[in-house]
Amino acid sequence: MGLAVELLQTTGERKYADFLTSQVDRICDDIGKPDIDEGLQGEHTAWMAGRSLALVNDAAYRRKVREALKVYRAVIDRQALKTPYGVPYEPAIWGAGWMIQRFGREQYFLHLACPDIFPADYTYRALNFILGCHPGTNTSSFVSGVGAKSLTVAYGFNRADWAYIPGGIASGTALIRPDFPELLEWPYLWQQTEYVLGGGTTDYLILVLGANQLLNP
Repeated sequence: MGLAVELLQTTGERKYADFLTSQVDRICDDIGKPDIDEGLQGEHTAWMAGRSLALVNDAAYRRKVREALKVYRAVIDRQALKTPYGVPYEPAIWGAGWMIQRFGREQYFLHLACPDIFPADYTYRALNFILGCHPGTNTSSFVSGVGAKSLTVAYGFNRADWAYIPGGIASGTALIRPDFPELLEWPYLWQQTEYVLGGGTTDYLILVLGANQLLNP
């Protein structure tokens, strides 16, 4: 589905729109479907489906996708109410920072596609969490060198130096079961302070640019 949306946006060829309309029931079935851990299995489908709404000229397709997105919105609202952070927070071994950055990025595109269903609030809350603006004792920004207090001992090329790479983005606070959030200062603790490129960094950059665009149109 993701490939079809990207190719439709790039080429405008009708065959990709036809593929999406032929798969609309499967697409809608996957949007917002809880997984076995009550996480958000369908979030990737949801934001891609949102992007497709402006590209597929089919009223039935748009109606079905919008109805499914309303179901997804209800799922994330329930997830967000489980903690005081205002975003779904279900960390496993790693800290939840990368997951929340991805969530905020996807919510930005969903807001652009369906502002009547998805307010900008989740985008802002995700960014606030990453920058340490949330309840609790572990309030460091996960972006080294950004914010009044940030991760300045991290696991990257510098991991033996008790130092940090400016702009490095770590996964952040982990949840020690059942309910203890932990963010330690230790250069080899990759579960909490590991730097990554690709998903983590890309999601953060898009999230920041998206929030800035919404606040300063």
